[in-house]
Amino acid sequence: MLNIQKDSMQEVLMILQNIGLQLNEYEKNHNTISVESYKDLLDFSISIARRTNSVSETIDELLDDVQKKLSL
Repeated sequence: MLNIQKDSMQEVLMILQNIGLQLNEYEKNHNTISVESYKDLLDFSISIARRTNSVSETIDELLDDVQKKLSL
């Protein structure tokens, strides 16, 4: 089992990969996706994007801090 830190970019990518795999499997067995299922997927994708944005902002802040300390 991989050791992935919670709320890390790796976790986000793993979740998105799992969604893709599940969608591929669903598509093999079903011709259509219900509106409710599509809305759930969209809501989940938005929450993943928000978490990714939060991680990206944290990384940017850390890089800014490092750059400031190197400038001193």
